[in-house]
Amino acid sequence: MRAARPLWLAFGLILALAAGVADQATAQSIPAQQIYTLDQDRLFGSSAFGMRVLHEIEQRSAAIAQESRQIEAELRDEEQALTDQRASLPAAEFRSLADAFDARVEALRQAQAQKSFDLNAWTEAEQKRFFEAAFPILVTMAEELGALAIFDQRSAIIASDQVDLTDRAIARINAEIGDGARPAQE
Repeated sequence: MRAARPLWLAFGLILALAAGVADQATAQSIPAQQIYTLDQDRLFGSSAFGMRVLHEIEQRSAAIAQESRQIEAELRDEEQALTDQRASLPAAEFRSLADAFDARVEALRQAQAQKSFDLNAWTEAEQKRFFEAAFPILVTMAEELGALAIFDQRSAIIASDQVDLTDRAIARINAEIGDGARPAQE
């Protein structure tokens, strides 16, 4: 979520500018607060899109963890078999087998680490895709409300629940983009 923070700073500035040029009739017909807040983490995590992504992260993480446990068990067995052979093998042959085993272990570790890295990259891409899809919806909401700015809730020291747009934004985003099932490129 930290990677999306600069987007939200830009979002606040754009909303402030957009509110200045918003249709005056809309602003006058809807009683408006001037400033609103939004919980970005909850916006993502409670949206259909975010829940789909979080569920997929859980599934992929569990699969990676299960695969890692299986690899670990196989390597433990292979290491024990190698240790058992040590006494009956010439030193040079054992060293060659041990080096090959070590290289295989390192390759498997790197492969598992890459899977975790790829999952993190996919997660960030999906979060970025969500906020890019949500941004125009939030701009429209701000214009309809005559908002001068929408701030992240964490930046407000004191704020009434009346200025929190999170639930309304989640409902609107769910209606317009759903769960965003078209995944980002991996």
